[in-house]
Amino acid sequence: MSEPDLSTVPTEPVDLGRLRRARWGRRSFFTLMCAFLLAGLLGALGVRTANVSTTGAGYELTVHYAQVTRGGLATPWSVVVRHRGGFPTDEVTLATTAAYFDFFDENGLDPEPAGSVSDGARIIWTFPAPAGDTLSVSFDARSEPAVQFERARATTQLLENDVAVAAVHHDTDVLP
Repeated sequence: MSEPDLSTVPTEPVDLGRLRRARWGRRSFFTLMCAFLLAGLLGALGVRTANVSTTGAGYELTVHYAQVTRGGLATPWSVVVRHRGGFPTDEVTLATTAAYFDFFDENGLDPEPAGSVSDGARIIWTFPAPAGDTLSVSFDARSEPAVQFERARATTQLLENDVAVAAVHHDTDVLP
């Protein structure tokens, strides 16, 4: 009985070009995976937020929102309205592009508005004027898991007598 050949020496000629391409393919894949993991560790693949502000008619309007989010993640959106010396009216009215909120699973709005109506293009909320100089409204939501590679565009306005006295534009990109 003869011993089986356990040699690792190839029995056929080796194509060095093919071996080099395979080695570079493995190196490229490894480098890509390391870059992806590093981006995740540095937070580049999660939610990125921004603020946009404007002033008008004695008010300061600031919207804090997600510039970039991913499907299924908690996604911030909040509005702060300031009026030095207190609010001159009993109500504060905010309007935001209705289609913007189609990208989110809503858990709630805090505080609850005293009134809410849609004119088709916008959601219009009415809040009782706070006792101080600042009204803060936050939207508790997560981005819709099925939405990917989409851009949600919105304009948030502060209305006085149904006229926008301050408005900001903001976009949220939803990535996979």
